[in-house]
Amino acid sequence: MALLSINTPGNGLVYNTFLNSQLSTPRLCITSEEDEFDVETIRNWQNEGFEVTYVPLDNGGKEYAGRLESVKEGLKVGESYAIIAYGDAAAYCLEHFQKPATGARLTALVAYYPTSIPDTRLRFPPSLKVLVHLAGESVDVVVTPQALGIQGRKKRITKRRIDPGVGLGERKDIAYTAFTYDFADPGFAEHDLDEYDHASAELAWSRTLEVMRKAFRKDADLERPWEINTESKFFSDNLSDTMSTYTTHKNPAVTIGPTLAGGVGAKALRRFYENDFLKTKPPSMQLRLLSRTVGADRVVDEVYVTFDHTVEMPWMLPGVPPTGKRVEIILVAIIALKADRIFTEHLYWDQASVLVQVGILDPQLLPQGVNGVKKLPVVGREAARRILGEHPARGEDYHRRLIANARAPPVTNSTRPSRQSTPKAANRVGGKDVEQRNAGGSNAEQKRQNGASSSKRDIGDMHASGNESTATAASTPGKPRKLGTPRKNKAKPPAVENKVNETPKADEKEDEKQDEKKMEEEKTDVEKRTDDKGLTEEKTTNGETNDSPIDQKIESIENGKEVDDFADGESEAAPTPSRPMAARVESANQEDE
Repeated sequence: MALLSINTPGNGLVYNTFLNSQLSTPRLCITSEEDEFDVETIRNWQNEGFEVTYVPLDNGGKEYAGRLESVKEGLKVGESYAIIAYGDAAAYCLEHFQKPATGARLTALVAYYPTSIPDTRLRFPPSLKVLVHLAGESVDVVVTPQALGIQGRKKRITKRRIDPGVGLGERKDIAYTAFTYDFADPGFAEHDLDEYDHASAELAWSRTLEVMRKAFRKDADLERPWEINTESKFFSDNLSDTMSTYTTHKNPAVTIGPTLAGGVGAKALRRFYENDFLKTKPPSMQLRLLSRTVGADRVVDEVYVTFDHTVEMPWMLPGVPPTGKRVEIILVAIIALKADRIFTEHLYWDQASVLVQVGILDPQLLPQGVNGVKKLPVVGREAARRILGEHPARGEDYHRRLIANARAPPVTNSTRPSRQSTPKAANRVGGKDVEQRNAGGSNAEQKRQNGASSSKRDIGDMHASGNESTATAASTPGKPRKLGTPRKNKAKPPAVENKVNETPKADEKEDEKQDEKKMEEEKTDVEKRTDDKGLTEEKTTNGETNDSPIDQKIESIENGKEVDDFADGESEAAPTPSRPMAARVESANQEDE
């Protein structure tokens, strides 16, 4: 009968055990030495979907142990419970639940600042997940002597100093999982105590929540509310949808570190998004997710952001009028969630890099009275390019060239189309939404309307080009092509031998005249641009573009091939002599001014 039950789909002990664990409300017991406990902590666990029962320590002993074990009464097959204990109650629970017989159906035990802990060599039953949060200067350790591999009966208690654990996380190297909190005192996790420390409490909460979710096999989709938030505030500019992702049972907060923009509370956040964010994003802004880390209650994103500074941006550059400069940064977002909604949102980026790129901060200009410093230790777009194009397999030379090439700003050619994409408002970089390519004069007209001072190029093009100034001054009018796609070799017309007795037709003569006239005009135009800007332009013949060595290098990098050696962003074999990198940068800066 047991075999039939186990093997029958949708029935039987195995199926019902798993189903009960997934559908039932996890049962949690909170215990401490006080008759009443922190109401906010209990409410937080209830908001996470737990059925919470509070059991005070009172006089302890067998009567207390009986009340603890009574919590499991009424559990169905396959269901379990967990305990979170504080202080003296935590010390009692760690001692009492060491044996499997006393911990039946107990799936997790978390002890906050216990006054004593078991032998650091002790291993709890495999079915029980144990986590200990240590705080204070010392703790009693119950040492059990070991004789011939058999646990002895006599125990002794020794007081030991609580030294910080290993690394930033302060994890202790003992048999069960334990962390120290060097900046906190016992009581740091209880909101109604003077010892409450928010930073330590939030860190301990994340660790405890992770243990509980693993023990009860409860997974949470933390990415969904964050994705809805980014979609509504970066792409659709929907204020209602943006606000719907934040907590309502707690005051949500958004903090933008470099400028202190944002707000605390629903009303403040609504004002911030409505007045300072949603309508102040440049139409050229593009976002690309580089990495994402998801924890028990947090999502951390690393995002590549690029835009032309064509509008005022109170949240990034408050009080700075549009400069028309191209900006490329790496943005880091740390999102904390409570009850499947965003509780806090922290945004960080290198503000010094932004100021350098918009022309407000010059690394060469030092404040008066500063001695022994040659230049400010800040960089521009090189930081974003280095992280975006990072490829350890390419070696150190590749990354040096990557940084050197980033120092050459792209040059906007408003009369001839370049290989670039004209993005829509708040684009997703690398997606289909980004590629809005216009041919011929329409592309140039669009750039003139936007007032862009730099080329809106594909991301792959941004960091792979060996000479950006030359590469952006591209080719003859025609449909722009995405860099990295295979080139299509156009079939050249066969050479025609001169025949004395053959006379060309009238229309052929007219075509030849038009072609010669067009070639002369384009030649004059190219020479004029070369004299004015000192930049190399590609010459064209009969409307066909000759691929330069620069384009070949760009395509080589895009296709993952080896990169030819060149120094400081210069091409080894340009069609015409090219000015040094420093001169090109200086010239470009003068043009921007």
